[in-house]
Amino acid sequence: MERQSWLSQLLYTGAAVGGAACAAVAARNLQRVLRARSRIKVLLAASAGTDARVVITGATGGIGQELAEQLLRNPSVHLLLGCRDHLKAQRLFQSSERTKVHRLDLLDPDSVQAFADEAHLFLAGGESGLRMLVNNAGVMRPPVSQSKGDSTWQTNFLGPFLLTELLARLRQKQQPSPVRVVHVSSRLEKRSQLDHHLLDAVTRGEVGENPYADSKRGLMLWTGIPRTSVRAQSLAFKGGLFCHAASPGIVDSDLGRHVVPAWLWPFTKPLRMLLMRSPAEGALAVVGGALTPQATSCFGRYWDGEAQVEDLVIERMGNKQLALSLVKWATKATALEQRADGYDR
Repeated sequence: MERQSWLSQLLYTGAAVGGAACAAVAARNLQRVLRARSRIKVLLAASAGTDARVVITGATGGIGQELAEQLLRNPSVHLLLGCRDHLKAQRLFQSSERTKVHRLDLLDPDSVQAFADEAHLFLAGGESGLRMLVNNAGVMRPPVSQSKGDSTWQTNFLGPFLLTELLARLRQKQQPSPVRVVHVSSRLEKRSQLDHHLLDAVTRGEVGENPYADSKRGLMLWTGIPRTSVRAQSLAFKGGLFCHAASPGIVDSDLGRHVVPAWLWPFTKPLRMLLMRSPAEGALAVVGGALTPQATSCFGRYWDGEAQVEDLVIERMGNKQLALSLVKWATKATALEQRADGYDR
């Protein structure tokens, strides 16, 4: 009896200590969330203008949803959301009259082109104000049931590539106001072994051991190094798109939910709150630099919030040939020129 009482007391004490620790972690996390949201509010107030229009891909969870919700707190902001699960997005944002939802499947080039057309009309409309595209949608390790060959490369690189390039072609016919473009990358791209040999394998459908890091490295190379070519510079000087990359850091989102068994994922929440950034902090890291004035006076910057991590144009110049080969492959894989030809007729 005495032994049972001692064990009960031990379990009770352990539960109390564990509960207090979790409460402290949650309180600290809430403070970080509030600081990040407050900073987004300040930056947006300084840049929104009369009629701010922002396009976000992937907004049904994590960083994308948090970013959309925080941007809508400013009354001058209108959003166009491109989501594969557009019905879920409609439910999430049904109370907002300033939000349009359009279906976007980055695995389907026709869907990407249709969304590019919609994004062009959306950004061209309205009064003067902020114009921004956030290529946020991405996958890390999709479950086998959702995998379609090179779905990681399609979602993380080829889809954003086609969307951005088509949007630039559409805007070349006008005297466009500048659009700040943010490609959401990852610090994990440093683990990539992408080179000409691996790129050749990717073009054959052999995605390698780390397609997430490789596809994010590809995104970075396209963002920075190709700006040395006349064609790529036209994104900024003809299409009015000032393209940058941003790292959200390691964020507590559903992106990594397939890394651990499904039953275990909910139980990792306290640890994730302690070790990872919140979606609010991730959202600030993604758009912090793009909401500053210098975002439309340069291109090819790599940001973590308002802090510049790299000037991709200069610091990755040694990868120029690989970047140009990457763009050549992406242009062919997405049938970019054939699709863009239709805009010139």
